[in-house]
Amino acid sequence: MIRFVTDNDINAWLELSKEVEPLFGDMAASEDFKNGIACCISAASALCVENDNRDIEGIIAFDKAANEISWLAVRGKARSKGCGRQLLKAALAHLDGSRPVTVQTFARNVSGGAAARQLYLRFGFVDLKNAGKNPAGVDTVVMVLKAQRHQRVT
Repeated sequence: MIRFVTDNDINAWLELSKEVEPLFGDMAASEDFKNGIACCISAASALCVENDNRDIEGIIAFDKAANEISWLAVRGKARSKGCGRQLLKAALAHLDGSRPVTVQTFARNVSGGAAARQLYLRFGFVDLKNAGKNPAGVDTVVMVLKAQRHQRVT
């Protein structure tokens, strides 16, 4: 089930962030990151996917004004089950399809980020520019999904 993230989900978001810190950089202990979570919740710009036990398997955050995906992570045990696809599809429904959508994600040479990169490619995102190294020292790129009136993803 996809739903908006609430204040009750902050600890789950922080746990998920700890799991992906090797690829993203330190987040869980960062006050800036915690403030960012609070902003996403208050702006209704973060969605989560729950399993049948109501455990959060993944979270996506997006910025409506910038028309971008800000953050996406799926728990290791939930990967390859369609959680990322569900989250991205739901987030794109909240963004303006008549404008390009951007995301900063892993470069081609980052094996640990291959699944995320493939997800964006399947949705039609293409590399726009090199974005340097993220806080974990991992190479990143900005990808863009060109403006389109109707989006069909299978």
